[in-house]
Amino acid sequence: MNSISLVGRITKNIELREVGEGRFVTNNTLAVRKTFKKDTNTSEADFIPFVAWGKRAELLEEYCNKGDLVALNGKMQSRSYLNEQNQTRYVVEMLVEEIEFIQRKTPEHVIQTH
Repeated sequence: MNSISLVGRITKNIELREVGEGRFVTNNTLAVRKTFKKDTNTSEADFIPFVAWGKRAELLEEYCNKGDLVALNGKMQSRSYLNEQNQTRYVVEMLVEEIEFIQRKTPEHVIQTH
C-alpha cells in the first residue's frame, strides 16, 4: 500500500507551470513538524517535497502562500532526470491527490495595527 497523509506548512510561494496543452504542475516542499525540544523550546521539521498536477496545482496556486498550513493526502513516488550537467538525479516526492486548507499564515480577516 502506498498512501501518505501529511500536515505542514508550505515552504515557498506556489509557482504554477504549464507543461503543454493546458496541463499545469507545481512543485514545492511541506515542512512537517516532528518534535518539540523541551530544553530549547524549539521544534524540528522534516521537509517533504511534493508535486501536484492539474486542478490540484491550480487550487494550491490560487489559495495558498508560503507559510500556510495544509493537509495533503497522496502517495510517494520516485523518479529520475538528467540535470544541466547531464548527471542523473533521483527524487522521492509526494504526489498530491487531496488537499485540505487548514490555516493561512496571516489570516486575511486580521487587521494589524502599528
